[in-house]
Amino acid sequence: MRLQLIAFFALVCINFAIDFYIYFRIIRKICRYIWLRISYWGINCLLLAAFLFAYALMKNHQDVDNRMVFIWFMFIYFLVYAPKITYFLLSVWDYVSCLFRKKMLHIFNYIGVVGALFVFGSMAYGAFINRERLVIREFSVESSRLPEGFDNYKIVQISDIHLENFGSDTVFISEMVRQINKLDPDLIVFTGDLVTLRSAELEPFLHVLSGLKAKNGVYSILGNHDYGDYVPWKNVSEKLEDRKLLRIKEKEMGWRMLNNESVHLYRGNDSVALIGVENWGEPPFPKYGNLRAAYPDLNDGYFKILLTHNPMHWDEEVISGTNIDLSFSGHTHAMQIKLQLGDWRYSPAEIRYPRWSGLYREGNQYLYVNEGIGCVFMPMRVGATPEITVIRLKCIS
Repeated sequence: MRLQLIAFFALVCINFAIDFYIYFRIIRKICRYIWLRISYWGINCLLLAAFLFAYALMKNHQDVDNRMVFIWFMFIYFLVYAPKITYFLLSVWDYVSCLFRKKMLHIFNYIGVVGALFVFGSMAYGAFINRERLVIREFSVESSRLPEGFDNYKIVQISDIHLENFGSDTVFISEMVRQINKLDPDLIVFTGDLVTLRSAELEPFLHVLSGLKAKNGVYSILGNHDYGDYVPWKNVSEKLEDRKLLRIKEKEMGWRMLNNESVHLYRGNDSVALIGVENWGEPPFPKYGNLRAAYPDLNDGYFKILLTHNPMHWDEEVISGTNIDLSFSGHTHAMQIKLQLGDWRYSPAEIRYPRWSGLYREGNQYLYVNEGIGCVFMPMRVGATPEITVIRLKCIS
């Protein structure tokens, strides 16, 4: 509680400091009428109050649609204040220049305005357009260990749907299902985080997601959000019951969940192993995943495909102690912010995750990290477009 009060006080101070700075530099010069100046402060106070009110209610509110209303309130707050902070950080250099010259520069004021408009435009585009603009990315993975019967085998991966984002609106998810089925995949894999908090988020989408079709079926694993670890449950049994409900609902959809389990997929007389582990958590969350339990002989002669939610698992355990050929992960979302120019790309995700998006290779082992479908906290995707991945397996001699 004390930390929350400190954070609240700091937020209020930062808000008013930035608002006063903007008032001093811009508002008092362009708003000659007193009622316009009063309106400026009134709107800012209402916006801050709405943010704090939405945050307080969202923490304990269980209804998905109402939670999304609160989340959008919070997003609007950041949509206004992120550009303001950008303007402050850029334009304040006009005052720094006064340390070296008698007359203040005003160039940074204009740079600040342009920067603020860019941030506002990027966030608005990411929330209202890019967030529901599906992209299909296609890659090939070659291996001499792949049986000939699986040459040109098509795998479609999706990840991190976070159904809370969509409330009860099934339009976008229906379009995702339509596009995946149009690809006519041999196998569909889902690499975790179907929900954000509770299994109830899945209810409006059961009939839609049941429509996913592949020749060898749909296989899934659990992500860190699928365990209910982010909810203040009344007791442990309530949490475990919700986790059980999620597994039951996925089974009702026709999905096969692999919880530290493996299966063999067949094409004629040839087969490959498909392994699925539970989430490989990062502190303070537990490592539910157990690769050895899922597939005891991790260096046998079978071509092996692994589903593991967290890409850090690949570096920590997969490439060092197994001959697993191809791994699929998600989790990072590319932090929902990605900049890309040609082959150069950047995301804040790379600060925490060395492998945060795309196809990686170490020797004869591959990892693909999917950027996900949905959002967490901020309902926007700047550059990091919702992704459907298509991997074609190629047999080489």
